[in-house]
Amino acid sequence: MKPLAVRTDTATHTAPARRFSVWPIGVWILLLLTATGAVQYLQHAEYAYLVAALLIIMVCAGCILRQAWARPITQALTVLLALWALLSGVLMLQQWGDFETARQHAQALPQLGEVALWMIARAQRTWQVGLALKAVAIPLLLWLAWQLGRPAVRAQFRPWRHERS
Repeated sequence: MKPLAVRTDTATHTAPARRFSVWPIGVWILLLLTATGAVQYLQHAEYAYLVAALLIIMVCAGCILRQAWARPITQALTVLLALWALLSGVLMLQQWGDFETARQHAQALPQLGEVALWMIARAQRTWQVGLALKAVAIPLLLWLAWQLGRPAVRAQFRPWRHERS
């Protein structure tokens, strides 16, 4: 029987260091925003959105861990989310004049007072921020989808390993 050899030269046989990549930052941001959304969906009992958010969280975690199965799914999800942001942004833009109409109605009814005008202004600021976030998210999501399709990024993912029983 041969004795077990112990490797003493570990310093020369270390795994190669990973190069810095920007794309995982995009996946982390997607993960964090989805987790924030999941908490809100849970609070408002929007269970279909909660399930979707939990699935996105799972896929993002797999992508961060560089699991091969997660890369194409994350790539498809980012395209779908960009399309969703575009569609919902267009629907939001159709409400462009609604705030002015609401403001005119509030001013026509003096019993509503300044509180109504304040609430309308707050709703309009929230709408503007949401629209701006969608405008920023669309190119970033599409950029992430493009990055995940690049050969250099695909090579960073661990291939599937089929374990035998």
